[in-house]
Amino acid sequence: MKIKPRYPETIVYESEAVWDGETGGTATVTDNRTIVFDTPKTYGGRGEGVCPDEMFVSAIVGCLINTFLDFKRKTMLELIALKLNGAATVKLDSEGYNIIGIKIEGEIVVDSDDLDYVDRAIEMMKKYCHLTRSISDCIPIEYDIVVKGEETED
Repeated sequence: MKIKPRYPETIVYESEAVWDGETGGTATVTDNRTIVFDTPKTYGGRGEGVCPDEMFVSAIVGCLINTFLDFKRKTMLELIALKLNGAATVKLDSEGYNIIGIKIEGEIVVDSDDLDYVDRAIEMMKKYCHLTRSISDCIPIEYDIVVKGEETED
């Protein structure tokens, strides 16, 4: 018997990017939400929008957080705070630039009673974030996530 999945089996994400006539542009995504992007000043741009590399790193930490929150919703885990910082190291070689590694640092604060459960949620986050799963064979990803417990009032 096939079990009906909770989420769609396939989904397509789309973005349309339009040049701004100078050194960047605007990307339009679902529901007409827009992202202004630009070339960093370091590379001759105006730096007036988000650099695509920053969007890439933001997408990764955002996906990790969303994945963690999905597992949190499925449990009784009392989450107090969650913050992740991502950094992608880009290096120039003889053929151009390459991302040579990604480091994810952060802090997760939970109710002290939940310290035994948060490590499992972190492992599930790492395992099921589809963006990190998709790139992990070609870009090394390092994690340094600190977990803290706080007493909460019931």
